[in-house]
Amino acid sequence: MGEKDRIKRVGGGKVGKVIVCETKVAKNPFCFQETGQKFYSYEELCYYICQYPALFQVDFVTDELIEWLQKEIKAYTLAEKLAYLKRDNVQSRAQVLTILEAYPYLSPKDIRAVIERLDLLHLKEPWLQKRYYADALYKAGKPQQALKIYDHLVYEIPEREENYQWLAAVWHAKGSCLAKDMQYEEAAKSFKKACEYGNYEKSRKSYWITLYLLGKQEEIKEDIAQNNIPIEKYSDFIEEMKRKEETLVDYKDYQRLERACTLKEEGNQKEYQKMMKNLSAKWKQEYRENTRIR
Repeated sequence: MGEKDRIKRVGGGKVGKVIVCETKVAKNPFCFQETGQKFYSYEELCYYICQYPALFQVDFVTDELIEWLQKEIKAYTLAEKLAYLKRDNVQSRAQVLTILEAYPYLSPKDIRAVIERLDLLHLKEPWLQKRYYADALYKAGKPQQALKIYDHLVYEIPEREENYQWLAAVWHAKGSCLAKDMQYEEAAKSFKKACEYGNYEKSRKSYWITLYLLGKQEEIKEDIAQNNIPIEKYSDFIEEMKRKEETLVDYKDYQRLERACTLKEEGNQKEYQKMMKNLSAKWKQEYRENTRIR
C-alpha cells in the first residue's frame, strides 16, 4: 500500500484529522446514515466512534456496513462477527467493542475509555441519553437533526428543580441550532427560556446577540432592567458587537451558504438556486463597491 493510499482525512463538522491507515482503504466509502459522514477505512470508523460515542449507544450495525467491511476493506472476520451479533440482537456495546478490538489501531486503554463512556450513557435516564445523542449530532455538524431531538426533549425532561440545569442546557442547545439555521426569532425565544431555567451568562449573551441581529436593542435594555443587571453591561455589549460587526456580516453569509448546501443535500434545488443567486449578487455588489467598479 502506497503512502497516499495509507493516509486519509476524516472528521465531523468543520474539523478534520489526518489518520494513517494500516488496513485497506476502500474505493467506495461507507456512509453513516445518522450524520452523513463517509468512511474509507477501518481506522476512520474507529476514530469516529471515539469522537462521538453517544451516536453509537443504540444498535448501529446494518447489512450495508457488513457488506462494506467485506467487499471494500476485506475485513472478513470482523464482518462475520458483526453479522453474528446483529443476528442475535446483541447490544451496541458489544458491537463497538468488536469493532475497536478487530485491529491494533487503538490501545487497550483507549478502548476501555470508549466502553466506559458508553456504559455511563446506558446508566443515565432515557431523556439524558437522548440529550447526549443530540449533542453529538450537533458537534458532528448536523444541527438540524439535533434540533428535532431537542424539540422533544424540552418537554420530555421532568420539570423539577433538580433538572433545571438540564432544561437550561437543552433550551440553549435548541437556540444554538436555530441560530445556526438563521431562525433568529425562534432562537431568541429558546435562549430566553434557557435563561429562565439557568440564568447562565452564555445563554444571556446568546439571547442578546440574537436580539441584536434582529435589530431589537430596546428588548436588550428591557432584559437588563428586568434582571437587575448593571446598565453598563448594555454599553459594553453594544461596543463589543460594533467591533465585531464586520465579522458578523461574514458569519451570516457563511450561515446562508451552509443553509444553501443543506437545501441542496435535501434535494430542494429551487430554494438552493435562489439562495445561491442572492448570495452571488450580494458578493458581486460588495466587490464592485470595494474596487470602485460601476
